[in-house]
Amino acid sequence: MATGTSTMAFTRASTSTSDRRGRWLAAVTAGLLAVVALVPMARAQDEAGVAEPLAPETLASVLMYHRVGNPEHPSTSVTREQFRAHLDYLERNDFNVVPLGRVVEALQTRQPLPDRTVAITFDDAYASVHEVAGPMLMARGWPYTVFVSTGAVDAGYEGYLDWDQLRGMAAGGARFGNHSRSHDPLFVRHDDETRPQWRARIEADLTAARQRLTDELGEALYQSPPLLAYPYGEYSLELMDLAAEMGFVAFGQQSGAIGIHSNSLALPRYAMNERFAGLDGFALKVNSRALPVVDQEPLDPVREDSQAPRLTLTLAPLPEDSTAQLACYYEGERLLPEWLEDGVRFAVRGGADLPVGRSRYNCTAPDDAGRYYWFSHLWIRGRGGT
Repeated sequence: MATGTSTMAFTRASTSTSDRRGRWLAAVTAGLLAVVALVPMARAQDEAGVAEPLAPETLASVLMYHRVGNPEHPSTSVTREQFRAHLDYLERNDFNVVPLGRVVEALQTRQPLPDRTVAITFDDAYASVHEVAGPMLMARGWPYTVFVSTGAVDAGYEGYLDWDQLRGMAAGGARFGNHSRSHDPLFVRHDDETRPQWRARIEADLTAARQRLTDELGEALYQSPPLLAYPYGEYSLELMDLAAEMGFVAFGQQSGAIGIHSNSLALPRYAMNERFAGLDGFALKVNSRALPVVDQEPLDPVREDSQAPRLTLTLAPLPEDSTAQLACYYEGERLLPEWLEDGVRFAVRGGADLPVGRSRYNCTAPDDAGRYYWFSHLWIRGRGGT
């Protein structure tokens, strides 16, 4: 696990956040989509008896959905056709679809998983997971995980699942994780709230959600270790420390594959919505490899001022050809690394100021089989929750 500067070592997307992600994708997609054509070649080499280079540092790509087939919420939904195409692609290309807990177990034991392993998750517990996505997954016998915001379920909010439906999904093989009771941006302190008061409030929020999930779903809830998905994918160094004290393995919504060096308090997932769910981009993501980041500075994504931060990353060894082509992207800008130690340690800084809300530095490097190493660092400016 990367250490950074902490002893713990390490949504609903707004329209403006979607626009910024669009600018980044436009900047990098042309160069990266070559992977789609190259993956079948690597697969054919396998079938011919030539071992394809695997990624021992890579464990899995984790996919994150909210809704399926709710066009009135395009920023947090994929269409039925897009979701079906995603599953068809995974099946057609012999991906290994596993429970999220299996990925966490491999991370904790540093044991490899089969190449091209994927886990499927849903945040919030929207009704369409039961009505649309669940039946498609059950028809293939594939596991999935729902991170439940218990306050919304208890309140019976329109568009959410109820406990009977969740128990029915559990009987069909679904598993569940903690998404808080409140679905507030948990890293934010209220006005005039002290740090101890904030910690007590967030601990109570997560503990209450855990108790409700245990009472209603029992053994279908991941508890050893408990799994947490931060609301909006937002976290701070202090929130990570609190999550660690409570025993959680925690997930964000920054992109990238999970590898043996990944931070178990801020694990990446690929977030899907209508705008960014095209099959070419999907194939790029599920075929990605974990950029093996063993240290990063700064670790805390929360920024008080608008200046784009300088990010320094230290890598485990990679092929020289990969590091020579490594680049990062931010707000449509391509950032070339400043190598502080050749092939091992580099720094990047964006040119544009940080926008209010969420933004990211996304770093990629090609491997020798037409795939890409991928790492994303989250930045948050403001009070989050957008």
